[in-house]
Amino acid sequence: MKIKNNKFIILIFIILNNFNYINAKNIYKYINVKSYILIDYNSKKILSQKNYNKKLPPASLTKIMTSYINSDLIKKKKINKNDKIKINKNSWFKNPIFKNSSLMFLEKKQIVNINNLNKGMIIQSGNDASVAIANYISGNEKNFIKLMNKYVKKINLKNTNFKNSHGLDSKNQYTTSKDMAKLSILLIKNFPETYKIYKIKKFTFNKIKQKNRNNLLWNKYFNIDGIKTGHTEKAGYNLITSAKKNNTRLISVILGAKSIKERNIYTIKLLKWGFNNFTTKKIINKKKIFKYKKIWLGENNLLPIGNYNNIYITYYNKNKKKNKIIYKIFKTIKAPINKYQIIGKININKKRFVFLFSLKKIKKGNYLNIILDYIKLNIKKYIFKIKKYLKFLINNIYDI
Repeated sequence: MKIKNNKFIILIFIILNNFNYINAKNIYKYINVKSYILIDYNSKKILSQKNYNKKLPPASLTKIMTSYINSDLIKKKKINKNDKIKINKNSWFKNPIFKNSSLMFLEKKQIVNINNLNKGMIIQSGNDASVAIANYISGNEKNFIKLMNKYVKKINLKNTNFKNSHGLDSKNQYTTSKDMAKLSILLIKNFPETYKIYKIKKFTFNKIKQKNRNNLLWNKYFNIDGIKTGHTEKAGYNLITSAKKNNTRLISVILGAKSIKERNIYTIKLLKWGFNNFTTKKIINKKKIFKYKKIWLGENNLLPIGNYNNIYITYYNKNKKKNKIIYKIFKTIKAPINKYQIIGKININKKRFVFLFSLKKIKKGNYLNIILDYIKLNIKKYIFKIKKYLKFLINNIYDI
């Protein structure tokens, strides 16, 4: 095992030292898979992709959705992680549909809590654990599949359809690298406690110790803390990886690689290239005042403006000076204003925009303030019209 690990480390070292020359325009030529995407977690900027909307079998990446639903129901207190489940014949590891697949090795009539089943599903990629969770949540897997596809619509995965809870090949079960990236981002954001499970390297159940299928967790060059592997004959070798460097987190999705070795190599290439060539910067702090804007007819004269989320921009290092951030705030803001009411927006490189919101509720002022503001507003409008007319006259005189 040491020899194999050493070979893998040497291989990664070679990749890390020979992949700086690839620029933003031709990285896709070096990633020989059916589909992939590399995306920044914070800004949601797609750094590189190939066939990211191509529908392909998800294999065990399906379990991310099963885990997501499980976590959401725990958060909503509809189920509890300590709930105990009796294993039936459908989730028994000897169920014929699980033959030659990854298992937690659940015994029939065994009592197992949700927390351990979730670990078995994530760390050991146990297909039996996935079915046990599905049965508990929805009564049977058929009903759970309906629930999975409701979540697909709810979080707007446009090209995904599930036919089982575990990911073994099934007709009309498909996803895309783009959809899987989106689901992974939501998993990390909405369920950080669940996400911690994805970086656990080993798990023992029924006295059987199994390693996490994601051997990139042992990588020493990147801070990789997830996410999920997948493999079936139809799907090939899939891998979703999340890695952090300083304040940047990148997510890569590989679908349809030819081997474990290839999916690992391509993932390392993408991460190395992404961290070397792009920088992510926070431009607005969550719920912090970005700017004050004059407000009319209100009890206060100034309105604090910002966003209820952190806002990030990701830029290609060589094009840093070319980034254009344009702030557009409504010219005349009148009270009353509700908290988190849209006040304007930020345009980022003409391709992306985010809204700016009021960070405070402003009620109407007293009658005296309202009357004075109306007078000021009318004077302001009158001056604006005079300036516009003068400009028109000057232009016409010049034309003559």
